[in-house]
Amino acid sequence: MTTYRFRVKSEYDPTSLWRDIAVGGDRTLDEFQTVLNRAVGLNQDHLWFFGTDQDYWDSDSQYKRPEEIEQSASGLLRGGEEYDASETTIGQMARQLDLDERDRICYLFDYGDEWRFYAILKEIDETESSDKAPDVVNENGDPVEQYRLVDEEW
Repeated sequence: MTTYRFRVKSEYDPTSLWRDIAVGGDRTLDEFQTVLNRAVGLNQDHLWFFGTDQDYWDSDSQYKRPEEIEQSASGLLRGGEEYDASETTIGQMARQLDLDERDRICYLFDYGDEWRFYAILKEIDETESSDKAPDVVNENGDPVEQYRLVDEEW
């Protein structure tokens, strides 16, 4: 029985935009990502991955959107490993990356626009259910505008 609480921050505005998300260790990274995107104002129509620390593209391990894994030839990443986020639980990732409280992972959404976030592991609660669905438990700031409307008088 373990629940993890992450503070997700925008790399570009870490003090103004953040969300605390609690998620059970048996829930997948894909489930976590769905709630994360909704919480920060992003949709689901682009490729994405979670990586190690703040390395983003240079991460030794990348946990990717299932559709990207299906198109990948081998599951090998230049110098590292890639994993299917729909088959990897939060608990498995935490063990694979040896995460402790205050460690962080990175999250990159949309390989063109590169929406960059990082998630700091704030708490590991061994008394909460491992099956707890991802849930925003605290927040600060307005969601991002993924697609800004262009002024027609330009």
